[in-house]
Amino acid sequence: MAGIITACHTSLPPTTWLWAMAACATLVGLSLILFRRLRTTTLLLTVLFCGLAGGLLTTVKQQHDWTRDCSGKAFLDVRLSETPTPREKSWRVKGRVRGGGDITLFLRKDSTAATLRYGDRLLIHGYPDTGRRTLYTTSDHYLVYAHDSTSLRARSERLRLRLLHHMQAGPLDARQAGVAEALTLGWRGGLSPETQASFRDAGIAHLLAVSGLHIGLLAAIVGNLLLWLGKERRGRLVRGSVQLVAVWLFTLLTGLAPSTVRAALMFSLFIVADITARRTPRLNLLAAAAIITLVANPMIIKDISWQLSYSAVAGILLARPAITAFRNRLWQLAAVSTFATLATLPVVATTFHRLPVYFLIANIVIVPLAGVMLFLSLAYMAVPCTLTAWPLHWLITFCEWLTGWVASLPGAVVGL
Repeated sequence: MAGIITACHTSLPPTTWLWAMAACATLVGLSLILFRRLRTTTLLLTVLFCGLAGGLLTTVKQQHDWTRDCSGKAFLDVRLSETPTPREKSWRVKGRVRGGGDITLFLRKDSTAATLRYGDRLLIHGYPDTGRRTLYTTSDHYLVYAHDSTSLRARSERLRLRLLHHMQAGPLDARQAGVAEALTLGWRGGLSPETQASFRDAGIAHLLAVSGLHIGLLAAIVGNLLLWLGKERRGRLVRGSVQLVAVWLFTLLTGLAPSTVRAALMFSLFIVADITARRTPRLNLLAAAAIITLVANPMIIKDISWQLSYSAVAGILLARPAITAFRNRLWQLAAVSTFATLATLPVVATTFHRLPVYFLIANIVIVPLAGVMLFLSLAYMAVPCTLTAWPLHWLITFCEWLTGWVASLPGAVVGL
């Protein structure tokens, strides 16, 4: 991470990073030959080598960034990285420009934009904002020339949209169905602006985005349901296998979104460690998941969802002794959410310049109910009928009332 951040703020060529890595590797080899065992110097040199590798990966990535050669009006070949979500006056969608680099598109609402899906290839002619990596355009200025219908991500996205239409046909009203859709499928297009604002100002906006919290709750629910299998090796193997299937099936249902895949990767490492009964420090597993994602895409370190995911899990792991001190499981859940929120506050404050003051109130009450709400939302997704809608309706109504009350308190949000 230090190497990536350094490379983002310098303009060193790849050869400089390569020579530095070669020198560092030589020193590591000499240290091992001379001392014949690991010493502090050798470990520090190894850490430095990893940092230099991060800097090299980032420099190579930046050299293939579309913003370097883009000024004024330009032609961009963009592959959509997700299915567009509706806004008040436009459709918002993230994409990857051919040659390297991400972009966020805002498409005017019309019949063409409504049919776009993940994997579609667009040739766009317009004036992109290279600083913000955004582009506002209309159907008159882009052409859809290819579709992705065979990849696993495209298939999971089609399954996700079918389940979304299945839920929308149920008895829940549109406002509450939007909350259930966000919890189960990661679809935020059905959330009303009022709901998003109240959850954000109450400090629990993370509940409306499928992330590590949802994956962790799902894994915990499955694990608790299978506690009767015992703690022997066979019981751990069966329980962990079921947890892995549940986690990745849920990830598939949410369209294999990058944030969900990262969370699934993290908790998969935790589950495998439990299956093998290895005493691997959880922070090491978190670091391993972070390294895997950063090697795949070094620039993801700037992604707000990546920062929130890993800072939240790091906060939970660091506060684990305090969390386990509570004997009641409801209090443990409340403590987990509280420490996760505290760990993400620096990221939230510096990014959104808003600080929810009374986040503890909403977290202590609502987060222990989040697992129940997720379970009921999954049941409603499977069978959208009155029987599954009734308890979910009252639970969401209570959550909306509480978040609205917390958000309306004097000084609920402090601007920074």
